[in-house]
Amino acid sequence: MTNNQKSKGDKIAPGLAWCVARCRAMASMVLSVMMVTAVTGCDAREASTASEFATPREPVGLTIYGYNYTNRYIDQFCVNGNGGGNLFVSEPGGGGSVCCFSYTPGTPAPKTVKVKWVASGCTYKTINSDNEHSSRAHHFFKTLDVPVNPKVPANPGYFEVHFYPDGHVEAAITEHSSPPRLMLSEDREDRSDYPRCPDDQKPKE
Repeated sequence: MTNNQKSKGDKIAPGLAWCVARCRAMASMVLSVMMVTAVTGCDAREASTASEFATPREPVGLTIYGYNYTNRYIDQFCVNGNGGGNLFVSEPGGGGSVCCFSYTPGTPAPKTVKVKWVASGCTYKTINSDNEHSSRAHHFFKTLDVPVNPKVPANPGYFEVHFYPDGHVEAAITEHSSPPRLMLSEDREDRSDYPRCPDDQKPKE
C-alpha cells in the first residue's frame, strides 16, 4: 500500500464513522417515537374501553323480587311507588316477583329506596244493602327508606327486597334472582285473622 493510498484511507474513515453514528442516532430516535406511539395508542384504547363501560345505557325495568322472611303474608308491597303485588311467606325455593323498578345500567345504585308494605291490619264489620253482615280487613302500611347494596352486576335484571322477621328491610340489584338469605320452614306462617278494629269500625285514614 502506498503512502498516498494510506493517506486517502485516513481521510475516508472519519467520514464513514460520522455517517454510521448519524444513522444510529436517527434509528434510535425513530424507535423511541414508535415506542411512545405504541404506548399512547394502548392507553387510548384502554381509556376508550373504560369510558364505554362507564357510559350509562338506556334505562331498563328490573323485576322487583321480594323475600318474605316474616311469619305473615304481605298483602301489598312496592318500591318507590312501583310494584304493588302481594308476597307470600318465603319458602326454601325463593320469593315472589312484581314489576318494575327503573334503573339505568352504568350508573351507581341508588343509595336508598322507599319501600312500602302491609305490616299489619284489623277487621271491621260491614252491612250491605240486604242487611247482610260481613267483615273486611283494613291494612296498616309501613314505609322505610331502605339502603341499597352499592355492588351492581354488569347485566342487572332484578331488584331484590328482603323483609326480615325483626322488621328491617334490605335491597340489592342482582343479575339473577338469588336464593333466600334465610332458610325458614313454611310451617311458621301465621294464618289467623287480623284482630278486630277498635269499636269494630273502619279506622280513619
